[in-house]
Amino acid sequence: MKTKERNISIMVADDHNLGRQSFSSYLETNCEGVKITGQAANGLELLELMKKKAPDIVILDLEMPVMNGHQTLLQITKRYPKVKTIIFSTHYNEYFISELMIAGACGYLSKSCFAEEMFETIDKVYNEGFYFNNTVSRQVVTTLIEERKLQYLISEKILSEREIDVLKEICNEKQGKEIADALKISENTVQFHKKIFIQKQIAKRLLA
Repeated sequence: MKTKERNISIMVADDHNLGRQSFSSYLETNCEGVKITGQAANGLELLELMKKKAPDIVILDLEMPVMNGHQTLLQITKRYPKVKTIIFSTHYNEYFISELMIAGACGYLSKSCFAEEMFETIDKVYNEGFYFNNTVSRQVVTTLIEERKLQYLISEKILSEREIDVLKEICNEKQGKEIADALKISENTVQFHKKIFIQKQIAKRLLA
């Protein structure tokens, strides 16, 4: 994967030492333009490393001792707002991912993902600031729809008319390009609206 001739600095936090080291080595070797600038076994170690020089991206496991991934994410968002965090976990739950988005996560990857998806997520997060694949985005939003919350979004004017249009297309299982074509907007605009959904804390307000 090429990263537009840019050097992307990445720190990896995971308490499984061999797995973390192997993953970091594989990423640096196979993902062009990536430099692993730090590894940590827990959130506190990661935050100490970041004091010296914050990376462009943090790849963060959720289950760690001392300070877990969710606690660490909150601190990164507060202290280093320009750092982009990708959650890398075996856990998948629409509600939990919504909370991670609200806490500041810029991307989510399953530890069972293929290498190409990992490379794409890093590239998108670095270049566009935010990336959740269509499956994650669709399932999170569809959960809200299944609970009959769409009318609430409309009546309370939490979303604009255009944002509601994008939301409906996602729930109809359309992909980014299909949504862009249907609404006559760019794919970047589709991604922008997905980000706005989270910035407006839809999930937090509906799932409280």
